[in-house]
Amino acid sequence: MMNFLLSRSQRNVAHAEPDVLNRRAPENLFGSYEDFLQTLQQHGYQFCYFKELNNPKRQIALRHDIDFDTNFALQSALIESKLGIKATYFFLLRSNFYNILSPQDFENIMLIREMGHIVSIHFDPSVYEDIHKGLQWEVMLFREIFNLEVDIISLHRPNTFFQEYDAPIYGIEHTYQSKYFKDIKYFADSTGVWRFGHPFDSPEFAHQKSLHILIHPIWWMLDGVSNLEKLRNYYAQRLHALKSDFSHNCIPFRKIHETL
Repeated sequence: MMNFLLSRSQRNVAHAEPDVLNRRAPENLFGSYEDFLQTLQQHGYQFCYFKELNNPKRQIALRHDIDFDTNFALQSALIESKLGIKATYFFLLRSNFYNILSPQDFENIMLIREMGHIVSIHFDPSVYEDIHKGLQWEVMLFREIFNLEVDIISLHRPNTFFQEYDAPIYGIEHTYQSKYFKDIKYFADSTGVWRFGHPFDSPEFAHQKSLHILIHPIWWMLDGVSNLEKLRNYYAQRLHALKSDFSHNCIPFRKIHETL
């Protein structure tokens, strides 16, 4: 099931049991990601890349920071492609959760690119003493792997300093510059809740102002009535996949797999 965070105006679930509703934080009720996107389209919004933001009304720069899993990214990209929506996907080059050079992750990213979405770098500035040299190295690597130029990046878990850092890094724009982060209304589903309110409840949406929306596919593509339940489900999936990988690549491990 594809999931998304519902607007407060959509939370009157007619047949839900009251005791279940009372146990859930209102920010953690979920629904269809496809419905979420279609609602935006039905209200006259056009989806664009960051470089195409040039109108104060009816544009959305849809952004995905891929922190955990490229499979979820591929699922969201397929839904967007079906609806004729374009988005920008940012991938970590230095991640403990996925490897852009692994066969499956590389194939997922290439498929997302072939759908017409932009793929770029999700840059973690905490890894480097010199962020400009660090990004220079990642850009060089990204170009070599994907044969793509890098025009914009997103920052991974930016602290207050980087949220106020309005200059390009290594001459490359980032999504926390004022024109993308402050001059336009920004919404994010970070940590599995709408941190700046639900878009549908905002005056900007009511007046069809242009928006910058950050979606982490992991929160939308997993079953679960809360962010914690989704994480539990994802952890179980990753543990099962790890056991399978060990069994596939290490014959002795197969003898102990069933006992773990």
